[in-house]
Amino acid sequence: MEKLAIDGGTPVRTKGPIVETDYYTDDELNEVIEVMKTARVRRGSVTVEYEKLIAEKLGVKHAIAVTSGTTTLHIALAAFGIGPGDEVIVSPYTFVASNTCVLEQNAIPIFADIDPVTLLLDPADIERKITPRTKAIIPVSITGTPDNIEAIMDIAEKHNLYVLEDAAQSLGAKYTGRYEGKYVGTVGHVGSFSTVTGKILSTGEGGFVVTNDDELYEKMWGFMDFGRKKSLGAASKYHWELPITNYRITELQSAIGIHQIKRMDFLNEKRLENAAYLDEKLKGIPGITLPTGVPYGDRVYFYYVVRLDPEVLGADMIDFSVALASEGTYNINYLSTTRMMIAQHLQPVFLNKAGYGGTKCPFECPLYEGKVEYYEGQCPVAEKAVQEVFWLASVHPLLEKEDLDDIANAVRKVALAFIDKKEKGIPINYASEEIRAIV
Repeated sequence: MEKLAIDGGTPVRTKGPIVETDYYTDDELNEVIEVMKTARVRRGSVTVEYEKLIAEKLGVKHAIAVTSGTTTLHIALAAFGIGPGDEVIVSPYTFVASNTCVLEQNAIPIFADIDPVTLLLDPADIERKITPRTKAIIPVSITGTPDNIEAIMDIAEKHNLYVLEDAAQSLGAKYTGRYEGKYVGTVGHVGSFSTVTGKILSTGEGGFVVTNDDELYEKMWGFMDFGRKKSLGAASKYHWELPITNYRITELQSAIGIHQIKRMDFLNEKRLENAAYLDEKLKGIPGITLPTGVPYGDRVYFYYVVRLDPEVLGADMIDFSVALASEGTYNINYLSTTRMMIAQHLQPVFLNKAGYGGTKCPFECPLYEGKVEYYEGQCPVAEKAVQEVFWLASVHPLLEKEDLDDIANAVRKVALAFIDKKEKGIPINYASEEIRAIV
């Protein structure tokens, strides 16, 4: 048995850990330079071109580029008219923005549990969580896996609910079945995408929404641009009818986005190729379950995640990540994001019902006729997932086969060493109290 680096052995990799990065070419650089030469950097014609390309690529009527994936969620819920007293079904296994966007509209996030394999919202539990106050569902296609959108849209139609597809991690994934060939994010009433650094496409910071609904498009445009009405043109600045926000993206980000969207298929092909290579290298390792596809869509890869079986390995995910970091393939500075640290319904903002201005609104609000509690055991599948699903590595296009080999070899080395230690009765306690405190 090869000695682990953390036990004094030789690390698999010595030239630095593998971290996510963006793939830019001279096309992006030259386009940004051209924008700078115009001395017109605020939102303008370049952004309009970017939005046109997005809509054409995804096969939708409308696209609006904004400052972030977080703000896409906000303007969508605002356009839906979500407000005090309303409930929105959300996922407990996602980034917090997918849920706190509901609070920004003074509405109540209601957590449905996830499927144990796909990590996506379980339609059966969505159905169980619907009340007369439910107004929308936010399915999140985490890691690039398409949602069970047919079941979700059937539920939404039955109960007259909006569907906001959070597709931040799945740009380019497609549905099969009833929505054959449609991109993830284009079936619901609004699709939300992120282009922050590390995502499938990157503009540094940024995001965009897409929709086929003219009215929702007009409303989202207003929430993006100071409450203006796009249909009224420049004069709309004198006709404010909405609380104002400013989520406008710059021409610089749009210039980058134009060339990113043109290369979307190529970038996803490279990610899929890298993920398939890891599949081949990692298959058959005891205690490690690899990511899978789904019968209702063709996935892409934002991140490559594996599921660890602590009973087989004899240790938990934190000990595993510390040992992997010692092998040089995992950045110890990312330890706090080794997993979704806490299932979202157990985040302090929800447990403490922390509202704006030191209040407990909207959780305890005269306009809310329900009663909501967040507690351990509420979403047991998600709570188990955060303990076992390990976000191993980005599979971004710049990775070389040598990088992927290092990742796979380190995982195999650590897993087999852990199993050997367990069989010999050797305790595994690599994670200090200080390390556990930050995760």
